[in-house]
Amino acid sequence: MTNDPSAHHTVPSSPDDGRLYDEQTESADGAAVDGNIHVGYWDSAADDRSLDQATDRLTDLVAGRLAAAPGRRLLDVGCGTGRPALRIARATGARVSGISVSEPDIDLARTRADASALADRVDFRYADACALPFESASFDGAWAIESMMHISDRAAALTEIARTLRPGSPLVITDVLLRSPVTGEAAETVCQTCRAFQSPSFPGPEELRTALGRAGLEVVEFNDIGEQVQRTYQAFADAFDGVAPSVDDPHYEFFNSTRSLPRFGALPQIGYVFLVARRP
Repeated sequence: MTNDPSAHHTVPSSPDDGRLYDEQTESADGAAVDGNIHVGYWDSAADDRSLDQATDRLTDLVAGRLAAAPGRRLLDVGCGTGRPALRIARATGARVSGISVSEPDIDLARTRADASALADRVDFRYADACALPFESASFDGAWAIESMMHISDRAAALTEIARTLRPGSPLVITDVLLRSPVTGEAAETVCQTCRAFQSPSFPGPEELRTALGRAGLEVVEFNDIGEQVQRTYQAFADAFDGVAPSVDDPHYEFFNSTRSLPRFGALPQIGYVFLVARRP
């Protein structure tokens, strides 16, 4: 297992979960992250990329595994506000379809596609990862950046994604990884973060491998890049500093948890998976 994907080269399953993404987008979609609501990737402690640059770096690493090229069709499972999809489409010439359960995210993603003159190659729609509105074998590749953590039945979602892939096509997944079980105070920190992100649980290595196998997908790479993304947790805590919702705000748990994100990210049991699977 290597810690550097470059050496080789967001979707909730319930419409209710989309409300969290609406709030995250409204608060975070500015100078700090510029539309990327996912972790950043830093090569080393000496890497001085900003959070914005580091999140783009992760997107580029994902793109590198997709063998994207003009004319190829890709699926973004959990597209958020569209920045990764637009970046990959612009850089590679591929066509991209993104899905999300947040209507405001979809609206913003479409606006960005129009502004970027990419609406002819990138489309966004409201859809559930477990019931994709696409024909079988219609994509040449797919990716899911921090989507699996929000899905209760990951095997079902992966099976549905696999159905839409043509034989030989890759699926790239990046997500928070629970390296090993947690107990005591660490368990409470993990549970608090799960509640804040409306995640049923963070996937573990064996769970992911088993779910991928049940979906008929072959694991090509399975890397834990936790150390390369860890800086994100402090960066996001800083980005949300000063946001103080009332206790009756439906997103109070999320904003209240941002202060503890650095503690969560520092837990030795918390990693970050970068995996590539393939439909045989």
